[in-house]
Amino acid sequence: MTITPPTPGLARFYSQSLDWQSCGDDECARLLVPVDYAEPDGQTLELALLRVPAKGDRVGSLVVNPGGPGASGVEYAAAREYVVSDDVLDRFDVVGFDPRGVGDSAPVQCGTDADLDALVDSDGTPDSPQEEEELARLAADFVAACTAPVPGLLEHMATADSARDMDVLRAALGQQRLDYLGVSYGTHLGSTYAALFPDNVGRFVLDGPLPAELTVEEVTLEQGRGFEDALGRFMDDCLGRDDCPFTGDRASALADLRALLDGLDGMPASTGDPARYLTEGAATYAILMLLYAPDYDWPRLREALGDLRDGDGSTLQARLDERMRRGEDGAYRNNSNEAFYAVSCLDRAVSGGIEASRDFAEQWRTELPLLGEYLAWGNLPCSTWPIATVAPSLPAGPLPPMLVVATTHDPATPIAWGEVLVEQLGSATLLIRDGDGHTAYREGSDCIDSAVDAFLFDGVLPEPGTVCT
Repeated sequence: MTITPPTPGLARFYSQSLDWQSCGDDECARLLVPVDYAEPDGQTLELALLRVPAKGDRVGSLVVNPGGPGASGVEYAAAREYVVSDDVLDRFDVVGFDPRGVGDSAPVQCGTDADLDALVDSDGTPDSPQEEEELARLAADFVAACTAPVPGLLEHMATADSARDMDVLRAALGQQRLDYLGVSYGTHLGSTYAALFPDNVGRFVLDGPLPAELTVEEVTLEQGRGFEDALGRFMDDCLGRDDCPFTGDRASALADLRALLDGLDGMPASTGDPARYLTEGAATYAILMLLYAPDYDWPRLREALGDLRDGDGSTLQARLDERMRRGEDGAYRNNSNEAFYAVSCLDRAVSGGIEASRDFAEQWRTELPLLGEYLAWGNLPCSTWPIATVAPSLPAGPLPPMLVVATTHDPATPIAWGEVLVEQLGSATLLIRDGDGHTAYREGSDCIDSAVDAFLFDGVLPEPGTVCT
């Protein structure tokens, strides 16, 4: 099969053969890509790949991405039973890659583990000019400490750069068209790829849609609405259970939770470690992280909040450490937090620093009483990012049919973004899961799983607006 590169200068990348080696139950390889696609003779880096070979009659390769940005595609593919159905595993090689700057692909770093601790623990709802200045200093220091092991990589961490890497991967896999499953931020990566390489799009499933053209403030506000909705639904569920640490109705219980967080602002809770206390900022972040998977996370959040009401912050702190991959020794096991900023700050410009954050915090406080201020101030790190943002890649013409999947009460990628992404792509069909949690495929709905598999295998799309429960 002849693979034609976009430009002659990229021929050595597009013509490379992958040297798959056994790594446990799977196969691993490295993919060579240029740091800057405009300078293919310049610096290069290698991306880590993992392949799960098809168990039955192979029909091709399915590239998967777990989102983030900053999550490891290698780890995602390795967790194949949770990622795709048994039927997909029978017929596709499932291939994951660590995007540039992530995991084992020239990982970016931002200071020390202690620096990241300080940012996570910082006061995310400052009440005075002094607290505002301290939060801004921590954010700026964290960003200023970001480095990459390959020269020029920080300047080329945008989603468009990773999309170009995916096209090199497509060629190295020997496919004329790329078949792809992207979830959460992975939908943004997939739609960017489609805009840049429309002729190379195969079967694309985009689950948990994140549109490309939204501003940082639009993303933050809509996610805030999604998280507040999910938090309210968590509380409704909690109040119907014997072990719920709250009483009354939803409104009074959420007010009690707000008071509990406000209390941490003045007096952090003990974690059992005399050198470490649970702050309001860390507790709020932990709550956000435990709204993604209701069946698994909501009982653990319920337990942790019960302990916190009793003055014990250790359970909620441990849940956050687990989610952030922070070990008991204080070391973070991956660089997903740093990579998140390295990509996000290039993709979407932040409108300003302290003054803009204060304005948005005041605007959002009423609508989002639990999370509005925290989310508004959370954009500070990108306000001092030293590299100019990259304009989003949007389709210039018709695209092949794609499947967009959205969940009605998704906290991180709200249902409203499903319609936005479908309109952006111009040729996609929207499939809806009516339920809670982040993303839809492999989340317990046979209706969703069957529709996704039918599209991957045969290109059959559901009726537009199909709703699965």
